[in-house]
Order: sequence, then structure tokens, then C-alpha cells
Amino acid sequence: MDDTFLRRRIQRKLDALPDEKLYQVLDYIEFLEERYGEEPERPDTMQRFAEGIQDRLRARRMAPWALKGVMGALSVVDRAVGTAAKTARGLAEEIEKVGRKEKGPDDGDDSGERSTKIVVD
Repeated sequence: MDDTFLRRRIQRKLDALPDEKLYQVLDYIEFLEERYGEEPERPDTMQRFAEGIQDRLRARRMAPWALKGVMGALSVVDRAVGTAAKTARGLAEEIEKVGRKEKGPDDGDDSGERSTKIVVD
């Protein structure tokens, strides 16, 4: 669906609803998706994990305010994991760059032999 105005309208309506009603909307959307929808995009691992927890807590009839708190905490964890992964990727790239600089142009030979200069005075 590429109707930006409709998406904004739906978002505005959702923003006006209390949390407990949002779960009713989610249930209805999932019903419509099963009945009429195409296969949805598969969420990433963290999203699937959070949705699983959310579904289990809803099944236990957890209060919406408490559920919101748990999901907020998971959001913080998700951001922290994302930041840590980004930092680790950056660090790995820097280590790779340093390794290439130290190797130098004469070190491309994989024969395992190194040349040695002998200086006689």
C-alpha cells in the first residue's frame, strides 16, 4: 500500500486510542491479515522475541500499563544491542584497516619467506 495519507490517518487514529484498545485493533488487524492479507515481512529476531513476550503477557491478562513498561524496557535493550553491534562492526573495520596498513605492499607474497637486507659498513 502506497497511500501515505491513509497511513497517516490511521496512525493519527491509533495515537488517539488508549493502550488496551490498541490490542483490540492489533487482534483485528491480525484477523484481517489471516483472511485477506499476503505474507507479511518477517520481523527481525529482536522484534519476534518482543512480540512473543507481548503475546504471552497479553494471554495472562497483564494490565496495559504494565505491558507498556515491559515493552519499553525491551525497546531500551533493543537500542543498546543495536548500538553495541554497530560499535563492534566499526571496531572490526578499524582493526582490518590497521592490519592492511601494517602489512604493507611487499607483504602481499604468501610464500612465507621474508627478504632480509644485510648492511655492511
